[in-house]
Amino acid sequence: MSLSSPAHSNLAASVVCQLWHSFQARDWAGARALLVDRACCDWVASGERLASADTIIRANREYPEGWTLHLLAVNVLLDGRVHSIIRVEHGSTIFFANTLFTVTAEGLIEHMEEYWGTAEAPPASRLQAGWPDYTVTPLV
Repeated sequence: MSLSSPAHSNLAASVVCQLWHSFQARDWAGARALLVDRACCDWVASGERLASADTIIRANREYPEGWTLHLLAVNVLLDGRVHSIIRVEHGSTIFFANTLFTVTAEGLIEHMEEYWGTAEAPPASRLQAGWPDYTVTPLV
């Protein structure tokens, strides 16, 4: 199956959805089954690289409990990679993650490139600027 075929696109998007659902369910074995052994995850914002499927699962399994994932979007890109956006709520903190996935022809994830952002209020200078056509949407 070609990595740019519609069939692969559907498979790849489905695998990404399954991974996020497995993480949310704390189904670590199910999540691990979606990764090639040599899977690699780059957390760009912190400069971290998780260079095996087992390390990717361990990092997520050992993250302090209390988080909830919300899958907001999954899109297949023209180059065959899959882009997802998730919202993570952990106590009073909200994070967003944009992740680019490379999925093999066999339907396993081999690479994740993830960019995190923390939800935060805009700077006071913008809030007080009085710009026309400017609004702020509450995050909760």
